[in-house]
Amino acid sequence: MGIASIESGANTAGNGGDGHFYGGIIHASLLIYEPINISVSAGYGAVALASQSNNLNVDQSAFQMAGVGGDGGNDNLASGGNVTSSSGSGVIASGDNSAGNGGSGYFSGAIVDAPVVIYHPINIALASPGGSAHASQSNTVDIDQSATQIAGVGGSGGHGNVAAGGSVITLDPSWGSSNGGSVFGVHTGGTEAGNGGDGVFYGELVHTSVVVYNPINIAIAGYGSSAYAVQINDVSVDQSAIQIAGIGGHGGSDNAAAGGHASLLSHLWGGSDTIATGSNSAGNGGNGYFAGSLIDVSVAIYAPINIAIAGPHSTAVADQVNNVHIDQSAIQIAGVGGDGGTGNLALGGDFAHLLSDLHLLA
Repeated sequence: MGIASIESGANTAGNGGDGHFYGGIIHASLLIYEPINISVSAGYGAVALASQSNNLNVDQSAFQMAGVGGDGGNDNLASGGNVTSSSGSGVIASGDNSAGNGGSGYFSGAIVDAPVVIYHPINIALASPGGSAHASQSNTVDIDQSATQIAGVGGSGGHGNVAAGGSVITLDPSWGSSNGGSVFGVHTGGTEAGNGGDGVFYGELVHTSVVVYNPINIAIAGYGSSAYAVQINDVSVDQSAIQIAGIGGHGGSDNAAAGGHASLLSHLWGGSDTIATGSNSAGNGGNGYFAGSLIDVSVAIYAPINIAIAGPHSTAVADQVNNVHIDQSAIQIAGVGGDGGTGNLALGGDFAHLLSDLHLLA
């Protein structure tokens, strides 16, 4: 009696799981910082002093990651069991085993990072005639709006993994007859080891950061007076962005994928429709697929104002020192296949078809 199918393959070991993401990740932070300092002296010969010192550190950085496949493990073994059949069978399969492959990453949607900082300190000193006005403002500002956005990235393949199809031996029991058994399909190949997962991205990565920095320092003095306005600004703004999407994982090293051996022993009329021991792969880099947009829009508005005003027979002094560092750099990488590994081995299994002529002796 024939057997419909025999399956001992499709085994897995140490493979990274797939990462799937559908939807949106949004980071939108807003900061409005507006200190005001005013000093007014109304009497004759009076002194007005306005001093403002601001140390501001704003961290609006974002790390956004979605749809990333896990890395494959190391030193795993996945092998199909050996099959020996002495009767006809529809399909015998001992292949399609996998070990240490990186999972694929699938992303469909949007990742948005849109931080906003508005920094607007005001410092004013007003003095009457014969007096003096001193307005001093010192600002030390560090604003971090950097973003790292990663989506649709395949995991890397592991190292030292083995995936092998089991051996298949079919023995035809009808030697010497004209009604020999047959096998419709033998499949011992399709094994995979240490391959990088595919990276698939559909959608948008958007990084839009805005900084408005507008310190104002004003000193005003009347007749026969003096006005001093001093402003010192040390500003560091980081609006850098790293955007990575649709990247295939790297293939591992020193992996082996082999199809199992297939031996068919039958009389003249027996045989197999399909015999497959190939389609094995090891240490291949994953494919990178990208369809959509990578957008980085950084805006920095820096407009410090320092004013000193004095009346007749007066003295006005306005000093302003600005040390500004603004980083709006961007690294954008999309649709890149992973590198193949080294020292990998992919082999098709051996096949032997032994035809008996014992029926000639009958």
